[in-house]
Amino acid sequence: MHAFHIHYRNTQGTLMRILTAVSRRGIEMPFVQASASGHGHRASLLLDVNTKQIGQLCRDWYAIVDVMDVSVGVPTPEMLDSAAGLAGAHPPASAGAGHNSASAAMA
Repeated sequence: MHAFHIHYRNTQGTLMRILTAVSRRGIEMPFVQASASGHGHRASLLLDVNTKQIGQLCRDWYAIVDVMDVSVGVPTPEMLDSAAGLAGAHPPASAGAGHNSASAAMA
């Protein structure tokens, strides 16, 4: 897991473009937090990505006009706690799909 901290100017659509760079690659975001930070804003994301994906994401984020800085680091305990809580909150998709298809077959 890697923590990404993106500093950006809060103009229309900037945060959405930041998040879209992640979602179009099908990467899960177990932790996302956006807040005001000094003269701009900061988005913090926790992502499980490889080295190639880190480079791709950083390149995409720096291509956004209002992104001022991107840093990659070690996740904070808050990020990891949030991600751990989310993992246990939802059943695996395959468990739900198997139950529904079995019920449909019985009907």
